[in-house]
Amino acid sequence: MSLRDRWRRWRNRPKKQKEMSKPTDVSKDNLREFVYLDEVTLTSLLSSIKGDLREGRSESSSDEFQAELEASLEASNPLAGKAGASSRFQTTNSTSIQTSRKSTVQSWFRDFRAIPGLRLVDKSTPERPASSLEALLSTTDTSLLLNEERLVRGELIEFRVRLSTDPVFHLSTVTSELSGMADDYPEMFAAQGGAAALQEVQPVKKILERLLAGLVPIRAQVIDYSVINVENTRYIVHNQLIEELDVAAEPLELVGVTEHLAYWKDLRRVLFSEAEFTVLGRISRSGVQASWTPVKLADLFREMVPDLVGQIHAAGRVSFTPQKTAPDANSVKLRAALLRYHESVTSELDVRLNAEQDECISEQLDVLSLRSASVSDQKTAFKLIRTYLEGLTDKALHPDRDLEIREEARAAEGLSLFPVLESQPSAASSNQKLKAVQAPENLIDTEIIAIYW
Repeated sequence: MSLRDRWRRWRNRPKKQKEMSKPTDVSKDNLREFVYLDEVTLTSLLSSIKGDLREGRSESSSDEFQAELEASLEASNPLAGKAGASSRFQTTNSTSIQTSRKSTVQSWFRDFRAIPGLRLVDKSTPERPASSLEALLSTTDTSLLLNEERLVRGELIEFRVRLSTDPVFHLSTVTSELSGMADDYPEMFAAQGGAAALQEVQPVKKILERLLAGLVPIRAQVIDYSVINVENTRYIVHNQLIEELDVAAEPLELVGVTEHLAYWKDLRRVLFSEAEFTVLGRISRSGVQASWTPVKLADLFREMVPDLVGQIHAAGRVSFTPQKTAPDANSVKLRAALLRYHESVTSELDVRLNAEQDECISEQLDVLSLRSASVSDQKTAFKLIRTYLEGLTDKALHPDRDLEIREEARAAEGLSLFPVLESQPSAASSNQKLKAVQAPENLIDTEIIAIYW
């Protein structure tokens, strides 16, 4: 490359606009209102840089004046006895003045954000679009163009996003609100099988609430940035840089788990309107991720229920409309699972069945297979089979072993943990095509520190 070409490449290198000088007085540019702030993380990070946050000076002054007057009068009249009077007057004037440079967590955030060089990506705007792909790749400003390899765990990033929750939390909230309204106004949901449909989703609601355990999973669309692939290398690029370039850009999302108690506003006002906010966070997993588990406790049950994470994802993305009639597919799966469960329990308890008992079991399987509408109904069906078999012997199946056998039967026959999702004619096909239909995901897994605007 000639010296002239190098000079032209250096001159055309994208740069971000210089920030306008801001006035020292209060203006719209330095207003900040918090929606979410993790005070523990913020104080920990700021303390690691600046030390003790209790630095400050205080002054206090106190003036006090007290006057007391007492009087007593006694009479010797035996009928009146002794009479006394007492009066007390007291005045106190106290003034305390205290000044502290670190008095509130908002000021800590302002000081932390003002430290230069901490953020790998911050809110920026380029001077002009890149003139060519070569000029684009020559930029060195990570706030405009960033190689995926630079996204290392622990780096601070700041994006403008369209805030929303993960579909799993949306499902949990919807079922919870509908259940509450059904309890308060049962006559509204009695028509057209609404109460029965809510009863079916109750197990889904309870499982998600227990697994989420006070956490709110966030899935936010990054507004100003996209992901591009150049020579098998992925980059995060500012959208304005590639306005004049013919490159395929994919959307970028920010994901993370927040704590319910750390929100400063009602969740319903900020999480379901897809409003624009700024998110400051710390990268939790290096690189751009293709998948993410919003319910962290679900990973604990992978060995016991291997498909739990997949079913939770499907629960959040597949709409469920209650049907008037139960589908045959669930009943067939439940009957096959009950039969497998019956054979395992019979072998475990060493039970010998005669022809009459075999026929009785078969009849029970036909009847119990109709209990496929909810998790609680299915659990009752398994329990009745076990109770019948235990009644034929003096042995009892251990609860842990019973759970293991039951889950093995479920997994072998493909019996869903959330049967309400299978109640739609299109649910099975939707679950199978979920990955194919869904657009490629580009996720930055983040420990969210603050959400503000």
